[in-house]
Amino acid sequence: MKKSALIIYLLMILTGSIGILFYMKSARTPTSGTSDMRGDSLAETIVVAVAQRDLSANNVLKKDDFQLKNISVSPESTDMQFNIKQNDLIHWALKSAVAKGTYLQPAALVEPGSDDYIAMFIMPGNVLYPFELDASEHYLLTNLKPGASVDIYLSYGLRQDDNGSEDIISPARSIRDTRLKPLMINRRVLAIRRINQDEKEKSQESRSQLLVELRDSEIKLLKGLEGNAKILLFPTARNPIDLRSRGSETLSGKEATWPVSSAPLFDEPRSRPTHEWRG
Repeated sequence: MKKSALIIYLLMILTGSIGILFYMKSARTPTSGTSDMRGDSLAETIVVAVAQRDLSANNVLKKDDFQLKNISVSPESTDMQFNIKQNDLIHWALKSAVAKGTYLQPAALVEPGSDDYIAMFIMPGNVLYPFELDASEHYLLTNLKPGASVDIYLSYGLRQDDNGSEDIISPARSIRDTRLKPLMINRRVLAIRRINQDEKEKSQESRSQLLVELRDSEIKLLKGLEGNAKILLFPTARNPIDLRSRGSETLSGKEATWPVSSAPLFDEPRSRPTHEWRG
């Protein structure tokens, strides 16, 4: 009896030992599913910009030049250098060429309005001219980005003096007499300086500015008008609308192009003919 009990006791110890060894071995050997889950948890999702065509250095990016896509990479992957933080790259510039189908490198991108952007694109001899924006012109801040273009107009009217001669005044004294004269078309905005309400006290400028690239002769024209004229800026219309084709939505007939005028500004003063009465 004692011998049988001893044998059963030894079998129990042996079985327990084998069970412990099997448990320890299985704990040290992860299953394939567990391995895959750990691998997936280490991967990161990044955003890359893929060139849709061959892009040259100094190229200003347009919508069709690139495509943003999400890819999954490991933290050690060399593709991490192509991670794009910006949501919109339109009007950004390239420092170096990029081949079609390859990733744009963030280090090669130049932000619109930055000092590097201005230095890259301003033509030798040209000047950045600041246009301060009134409250009524803040729509330009919403609709323009550095790299976009503006058209510059003079708002004016004609005043008839007592002697019958006509003089240019800006702005006009009445809606009927208001005219817009295009002075410069398709001029590039290289930077936008926004001034928030909280920044007005800290900044020397009290209003937001558009910095527009102009030629020397254009600067002289604007300075000649300064203080005596109302200058207006509009986003450049790539495909100008034909007002006369809009029907009842706009003015029609002779008024279709009002208030834009192509009449010369600086002709000799016009006067009424003098009628001499002889007795």
